[in-house]
Amino acid sequence: MKNSDIQLIQRVLNGDDTAFSELVKKYQKQVHALAWRKIGDFHIAEEITQDTFLKAYQKLRTLKKPQRFASWLYVIATNRCNTWLHKKHFRAQLLKNKGGAQPQKPSYSEYAVEENERISMETQREVVKKLLAKLEESERTVMTLHYFAEMSCAEIGAFLGVSANTIKSRLRRAQQRLKKEEPMIREALENFQISPNLTETVMREVSRVKLDAPFSSKPLMPWTVAASTLAAVLLMLGFGNHQYLTRFQKPYSFDAASEMTVEIIDTPIVANLE
Repeated sequence: MKNSDIQLIQRVLNGDDTAFSELVKKYQKQVHALAWRKIGDFHIAEEITQDTFLKAYQKLRTLKKPQRFASWLYVIATNRCNTWLHKKHFRAQLLKNKGGAQPQKPSYSEYAVEENERISMETQREVVKKLLAKLEESERTVMTLHYFAEMSCAEIGAFLGVSANTIKSRLRRAQQRLKKEEPMIREALENFQISPNLTETVMREVSRVKLDAPFSSKPLMPWTVAASTLAAVLLMLGFGNHQYLTRFQKPYSFDAASEMTVEIIDTPIVANLE
C-alpha cells in the first residue's frame, strides 16, 4: 500500500492529476467515515471529505514522507472537522445571544427526509450513532472505519498512526461492549453509501487549483552573500566618492605617523537632536 501511494504521489507531483483521482478513490470512504463519526451529519461529512482531498492536493509538495500519506490525510480530515465544529459552536453562540429569534438554517440532510427511502436511512443512522455513543471515542472510530470504510486492522493502524495490535484490541473491546447490537451496527454501516460522484466532484475542484510550491530550505549561495555585503559597504562609504574608496583600500600600518586633519563636507541636516 505504501509503495503504491509513493508511486501515485510522484506521478501527481510530475503533473499527472489522474493519479490523484486514484488516491481519492482509495481513501474517500475512510475519510468520509472519519468525518461522519466526528460530525454526525452524513452529507456534511461528504463536503468535509471533498475539502480534505482538495487541501491535500494543494499541500502535497509539503509532504516529506509519502509513505505516511494515509496518516497525513487523517490529520487534515481531523483539522477540517474541528474547524467545522468550531464554526458550528460560534453560530450557536450568536443565535443564543440573539435570543434564538433566528433559527438555524436546515442542512441538506433535513431536506432529504421528504423521501421515504432517505427517511429510513437517516433513522437507521441515528440509531447507529446512539449505539456508537456508548463506546469510547477511540473505539467508535475503529468500529466505524472497520465496518463502514471496510478497512482491516492494519489499514486502520496506518491511517490513525498506531499499531495494528492496538486496533485489534480496541475493536475487540468495542464488539464486546455492544455484543447484542454489533450485528445490526455492522449491517447498517456496511449499507451506508457515499455519493458515487464524489471523486468526480473532487477532481473538478482540483482542476481549478494548482499545487503549492514547496518552501525553499536551501541556504543562500556564497556569492550572493558576498555581493550583498559588498553592496552594503559601498553604500556606507559612498560609491561615488573615490577618495574614500582609495583610503579604504590602503593597507593599515602600525608604524605610520598619525596626523590630525579636519575635512569640511557639504551635507544636509537630517536630524535636529538636542
